[in-house]
Amino acid sequence: MRGAAQELQLGPRQGLAWTDPRRFPWIVVLFPAVIGLPLLWMGISAAAEAQRSHGAWYYGLPLLVLGAGIVSVAGYYLFLALTRRQPQVWVGHYRNGIVRQVAGNEPEAYTWDEIGGIRWHSTRVTNGITSATTHELRVRPRKGAEIVVTDGYAGVVRFAEEVDRAFTRVRLPQDGARLRAGERVDFFGFHLDPAGVGHLDHLLAWREIERIAVERGWLEIHRHGDRKPWARFPAEAVENLSVLLALTERMCREAAGRRPEPGDPV
Repeated sequence: MRGAAQELQLGPRQGLAWTDPRRFPWIVVLFPAVIGLPLLWMGISAAAEAQRSHGAWYYGLPLLVLGAGIVSVAGYYLFLALTRRQPQVWVGHYRNGIVRQVAGNEPEAYTWDEIGGIRWHSTRVTNGITSATTHELRVRPRKGAEIVVTDGYAGVVRFAEEVDRAFTRVRLPQDGARLRAGERVDFFGFHLDPAGVGHLDHLLAWREIERIAVERGWLEIHRHGDRKPWARFPAEAVENLSVLLALTERMCREAAGRRPEPGDPV
């Protein structure tokens, strides 16, 4: 990784995320096995007793099916653990780009200008009793395979936040200059141009926008005077979301005649 970074002059490394193929969540094997094996034994015992008492072993069939199903789940994950070991992967974030290396392969290195877009989101999943949050960062090079960093990587949250900030620092002034030059800047599901924000075949002028924000995982655009959002879209599907939010804030401020603030895109 270091050699590839030096070749592209990516500068010093700022962060690193990596997988550990030796680690496996054995709880996904042990938990169903602990539940399924006793149920399977109870089903076998119930079937034997029913056959002896009533000549109908199938009275124990529900427990047999349930126990066998849960044990099968444990067996499936055990099979994955033993036969589908993934190679170790490292993804490094450098001052001027990003490098991904799979053990045994040549590293893939990209400057920020060679990155088409990024998506970074956290999703809260609940079953009504317990809940967990999953994290995912997707980096899309203009040429090359997409880089995906998930909870299978150590330090994914901090790493993804740093990558998002670094990429936004580079892309924000570039897209801001394009808007000022009269160009259209496209995001997945939306586009920005000097006239306003476009969604599908509709356009909302900058002076009509009350606010643009992410609410409970949704990117919402609100128009002055409307109770419901003018447009609503899953935030996790929008590339370069931080760039979009910063640009729209700047354009809305200018449309309202307010002075730019330090750090705004030029």
